[in-house]
Amino acid sequence: MYRRRSILFCLLALPGLMFACATTPEQPPFSTEGRVWPDPPAAPRIAFVQSFAEPEDLGIRPGFWGRMVSVVAGERNAAMVRPMDVVATPGGGMIYVADPDARCVHRFNLQRSRYDCLRLSRDESLGSPVGLALTPAGRLYVADSLLRGIYALDAGDKYLERIDTGNNLQQPTGVAWDEDERILFVTDTGTQSIKAFTAEGDYVLDFGERGTENGQVNFPTYLSLPGDGELLVTDSLNFRVQRFSTEGEFLDAFGKNGDRVGDFARPKGVAVDALGHVYVVDALFHGVQIFNHEGTLLLAFGEQGQGPGQFWLPNGIHVTSDNMIFVADSYNHRVQVLRYIGAEM
Repeated sequence: MYRRRSILFCLLALPGLMFACATTPEQPPFSTEGRVWPDPPAAPRIAFVQSFAEPEDLGIRPGFWGRMVSVVAGERNAAMVRPMDVVATPGGGMIYVADPDARCVHRFNLQRSRYDCLRLSRDESLGSPVGLALTPAGRLYVADSLLRGIYALDAGDKYLERIDTGNNLQQPTGVAWDEDERILFVTDTGTQSIKAFTAEGDYVLDFGERGTENGQVNFPTYLSLPGDGELLVTDSLNFRVQRFSTEGEFLDAFGKNGDRVGDFARPKGVAVDALGHVYVVDALFHGVQIFNHEGTLLLAFGEQGQGPGQFWLPNGIHVTSDNMIFVADSYNHRVQVLRYIGAEM
């Protein structure tokens, strides 16, 4: 009787159980496969590591109970549909991917060999999760553009909870956490502005308005905090990246519309590595461009395609403190992992 009840409990426990009892990965993830940029004979700076679209690509496979759930309830599709943003812990032990078409955030826990599709509750999905931020303590923030809100998840929790920001957001897109000031910055594409809140959702400040002048924005998307009190904002339809102080003061900007390397066609995700290099994803260039602090181009890689280092309308990017690079390769339905392996460029 006890055995029968145990089986029933495991089958009914939760939809994410399918990958909860996964086996240990057969080989360590993130082993370099040899593709580097720039091409030889130049010294390599960026190395392709791998791409993944579903838990099995990372060695996360359903164990016995997962297979039982597949038989009883039908197999649960854990593959990414349209990944828009990605964040990860150093070393890639925990990876989160925002997927608006799947209406969830994919969580890949490589340390425990577990996969979860994060939702609001067992029966309630997210609306359109498009932006992510991860604090050093492991707290996850999610921008949902359809539900017009910010959601949070503490490390180890299963369901996301809405942060009460009042009616201050219309179309949140990007989020970035300032650990020093304990402030969450949000790009609100709907109001053409950048807003800041405390961890509890209390309003702090907002800046920006629609326009083309310095400090004005035209469909801002993602943002990044490189440190030293600075905030980078991708100003997509002004074809530039703007730099602000964390108090909202305009500092400088770089980029212009064009079809040459170093120009922008549709800049999206932005991130900064441990050496201060600024990475900008350009969806229409199907690639990533790397700049120094002053906005001088250092390196570009990527082209349209499905191979290693090729992209199709990529979107978000995240660089860990140990210089692992994660790119949401949206229309290839995957995330690509690369690593910065060079010295200062």
